[in-house]
Amino acid sequence: MNHLKFFQALSLFAVSLLVGCSGGATDTPELSQVTGKITMDGAPLTKASITFQPVSGSSSVGMTDETGEYVLAYNRNTNGAVPGKHTVRISKRGEAGSPNDTEDQVPVQFNRDSKLTAEVKPGENTINFDLDSKAK
Repeated sequence: MNHLKFFQALSLFAVSLLVGCSGGATDTPELSQVTGKITMDGAPLTKASITFQPVSGSSSVGMTDETGEYVLAYNRNTNGAVPGKHTVRISKRGEAGSPNDTEDQVPVQFNRDSKLTAEVKPGENTINFDLDSKAK
C-alpha cells in the first residue's frame, strides 16, 4: 500500500511540474501600459483600430471608444506593449452598408504606409495622436 501512495505522490509532483512549465504568463514579455486619444481634424476618431508594431516581437492593438480613447492590449488577457520604438498604424473603415464601407477613413500615411512612430517607455504611457485628414 505504501508503494501506491508513493507513486500517487510522485505522479502528482510530475503533473505539477508539467503544468508549471507549460508557458502561460511566463511567455509574456515585460510590458508597459499604453493609453491615449486619437483625433482627426480636432474631433475624436471613434471605432478606429490602432496597432503598435515593435522593431521585434508581437504587436499590441486597441480600439477607440466614442471619445477617441484607446487602451493597448498585448493579447486577449493582457494589456500593454513591449517597451521600445514602434511603428503605429491607425485605421477606420466606413460604416457597414455605406458606399464607403470598404474604404479606410484614415489617410494611408497613418496606416498602410504609416510614417507614425511612438516610443513606449517602461511604466505607464499616454500617447495621443492628432491626425490631419488632408495631410499628404
